[in-house]
Amino acid sequence: MNAHFQQLYERSDDPWQVRQRWYEQRKRALLLASLPEPHYRHAFEPACGNGELTALLARRAGQVTASDLSPAAVQLTRKRLGNTAGGQVAVRCQRMPYDWPAGVSFDLIVISEMAYYLSEAELQQLRSHAVRTLASDGALVLCHWRRPFSDRKLDTDTIHAAFDACPELHSIARHGEADFLLDVWSCSPRSVAQREGVTA
Repeated sequence: MNAHFQQLYERSDDPWQVRQRWYEQRKRALLLASLPEPHYRHAFEPACGNGELTALLARRAGQVTASDLSPAAVQLTRKRLGNTAGGQVAVRCQRMPYDWPAGVSFDLIVISEMAYYLSEAELQQLRSHAVRTLASDGALVLCHWRRPFSDRKLDTDTIHAAFDACPELHSIARHGEADFLLDVWSCSPRSVAQREGVTA
């Protein structure tokens, strides 16, 4: 799988046209609008691809850790971020869930378009890592394509249901369409209005 993604990013700096397609632009806007806080201390984005979402997360977080299993994708993300890479944004070559960062907590974790490549055992490990490293008031986001494709190992609804069943997580937001599913959870059950004191 690593060689497959490496070849994709070596052939094109945008193999899924996430930069040009309105579908992708709109999906990123919906994801960002679904975040329960305006700003985060430390965000983690595994499977960052060419860094389009990473660049937007950097506007909402004091620090961003991004990673991808493809060295070519990592280089593209560093190029996309320019001077912020290595400072505010750290971009690493890592394979999930095996290289999940140790000894650090995140108040925002964004897992987008990657969990369907995992086995069931790897998904459980990914969920365990995410819950363990999520800050008590942090947000965990999953966003995945729903349509069938040849490389898919797991169904999107099954993936999100596994996180939804986790007793430590509370659903904050959900957006579902025929094409993709977006979920936001937190260890805190407080809604956005409750966080701002609009309601008790």
